[in-house]
Order: sequence, then structure tokens, then C-alpha cells
Amino acid sequence: FFYFAMTQLVRFKQGKSNFEIMVKPGTVQKYRKGELDINSVLETDMIFKNQSKGDKANTTDLANTFETEDTMECIKIILEKGDLQLSAAERKEMVDKKRNEIVNYVHKYYVDPKTKLPHPTARIERAIDELKFRVSGDQSGERQAQDLVKKLPNVLPIKKCEIIGYLKVPHKHMGSVGGVIAQFVTVINEKWDGEGCSMEVSLVPGDYDQFLTELNKYTKGEFQFDVEGAQGAQAAAAPPSRGRKGKKGKRR
Repeated sequence: FFYFAMTQLVRFKQGKSNFEIMVKPGTVQKYRKGELDINSVLETDMIFKNQSKGDKANTTDLANTFETEDTMECIKIILEKGDLQLSAAERKEMVDKKRNEIVNYVHKYYVDPKTKLPHPTARIERAIDELKFRVSGDQSGERQAQDLVKKLPNVLPIKKCEIIGYLKVPHKHMGSVGGVIAQFVTVINEKWDGEGCSMEVSLVPGDYDQFLTELNKYTKGEFQFDVEGAQGAQAAAAPPSRGRKGKKGKRR
């Protein structure tokens, strides 16, 4: 028996039977996506019952579990359905990705009840740390976010809701901001007058900053946006070049 220092294991369990194959690091996910062929993944075509002990599976073991003695067919099943034993770096990457999904979920769908605006992502991150909330790399990010929001009120006030706002855009900019409005908000009602179009709109909290950024980009700051129940909130949340809340929205 020989040992490969830089390998990963894929482990397949069924009942009391355990099978392991040795693969090249970082290749299994690419194989499952169809980006690599099987020969680019395997370190060896041997199937083990316990790789660390050098205990190889025999044809009877394979036939009893996979209903075939064909080694490559068994390996394909193990690759597709088995559990990849991740390296520490890969596990950390998965956990970090799930953590970002959780933070972005809270940022997008929940607001601070006082300001009616989303909490900054950095504040949500600190709350997760304060709660010592354990993020799993294997579970759904949305499911974990739903578990988190049950605990967040202990350290961070949150409320699930949509932002209701009142947007006014001059006639000269309506043609250019139509796509922005369609992408980020739902128009509840609108009214046209001599100055432009006034709209009552709703949007999810996490789209608020990007919505204002895009409005500012296309109008050069010539817009007015008031958040219902959040006096002065926009001016505090947005850079000076954006349209100002409660004013005529012109750049200073």
C-alpha cells in the first residue's frame, strides 16, 4: 500500500458499509459540475473500506452495496453521492460564503425599527459575533438566517418589512430612470405635474442603497426621495452627491 500526502477522500456510507476513494484536491466539485472527467479527479482507481488502514474493498463488498462489481461504476456512484472530506481551507471558504449569505439576507429583508432603514452589514456581522452564532458550511444560508433573526432582537432591533417611499423625478430624467425604477421598486401609485412625476413606491430594505446609487447616477442628484416614517434618514445614509431627502434633490 502506498500513501498520497496531498489527497482528499470521498466517503460513501450505506448501512454498516463504508467506502472511500482518493481524489485530487479541489476536483470533485468541478467533476460534479461537468467541468472535469473522472480520470482528472482520481488519484487511484482503488476503493477502500478504510483508506487510512489500507483496507481495500473486495468485489463481494461492492456487489452487496452497489449491485455491480465494476469498479469504475462504483467509483462514479461514490463521486456523485459520497461526502467530500474538505480541507481546513475549503471548509473555511464554505463557512465564510454561508456567513455572507446570512448577513445579506438580514440586510435585504429586515430594517431598524427606529430608522426604517437596513442595518449596515458590518453591524449585522458584529451582532452575529456577539451572539456567538455558529454558521454551518453545510446548511442552507436562508435557513440559518431564519434561525438567526429569532435571536437577533437580543442584541440588534430588527423588523421584517418593506420600505415605503415617495419619489419625485423631473420630466427630463424620467426616460433614463425608468429601468432603475422597474428593477428596484414596485410603484404603488404615480402622479404627473408640471415639474415631473411623483410616485409612492415600495422596495425591500436591502435594495435601498443601490436604488439611491442608481438614481443619483442617472439624474446627477436631481431627485427627491422621502422614506415614510424616517425623517432625515436618507441624508444620513447616502453620500452628499445623491438626491437629498425632503429637498429638491439638486446637487450642492
